[in-house]
Amino acid sequence: MSEAVRYISHRSLPETVTREAVVKGYERFVGDAIEQTVKEFSLTRALQNGVSAPGGGIVDKLLKNSGRVRRNVVQPELEMYRDRAFKQFDVLLEYVASDEGIDAYRDQLADVGAFEQELREDLPGERREAVLDFMMGRYERLGEALVPLIDSPETEFWEAAAAELNAEEATALVEKHFRYTRPLREHPDAFRLVATIRGTDVFGPFGLAFGSIDVVYTEEATRATAVAEEAVIDEAKNDIADRFEV
Repeated sequence: MSEAVRYISHRSLPETVTREAVVKGYERFVGDAIEQTVKEFSLTRALQNGVSAPGGGIVDKLLKNSGRVRRNVVQPELEMYRDRAFKQFDVLLEYVASDEGIDAYRDQLADVGAFEQELREDLPGERREAVLDFMMGRYERLGEALVPLIDSPETEFWEAAAAELNAEEATALVEKHFRYTRPLREHPDAFRLVATIRGTDVFGPFGLAFGSIDVVYTEEATRATAVAEEAVIDEAKNDIADRFEV
């Protein structure tokens, strides 16, 4: 762990006001990104590319009821990733407040992670560890980047950023460290995102005869989250420009 992280290791970080501000700032960013992803997500692409069941009749029926599929399947699925990201961020802040290296929190971060649970089951062990190493490296760098904000006496995220960082540093924080979907883009073949659509989720009691199907939506999730994340990052950079009067 860097000296910067060790500098605040003596603090009772979970009880600080600024920790709450940092959490709120991160949660707002991720929440906005998920909201944008829901809007950007193409149900047509996901169903046409991700359903292996024979025949197009199933896909056609689901597309005719796309509103219910979005409301009862897509949105809850993406909100699950949002909630995982929030839980993982709490663990990350515990790491920042500790004297331990990132490896001491590896299992905890992986257990609650947004994408760690989606690593392919058939991924060779060595490759799995390499992808996890990549992800842990990102968390370590994010933790170090957050230290100045957590150490600030300010109680709001952007006020803390303005007080502790210059415009270039604030932009780098967002550009480099808030791209939470980067693992999907850098290691696309390592993940397999699958949603189960049950007939009752879409057609109510009449859907019992429909049964359920699995939809592999890794490709569409990667595309949609990349677009959404870029939009939210652009918005954050506009906030930075306003705050720092760039």
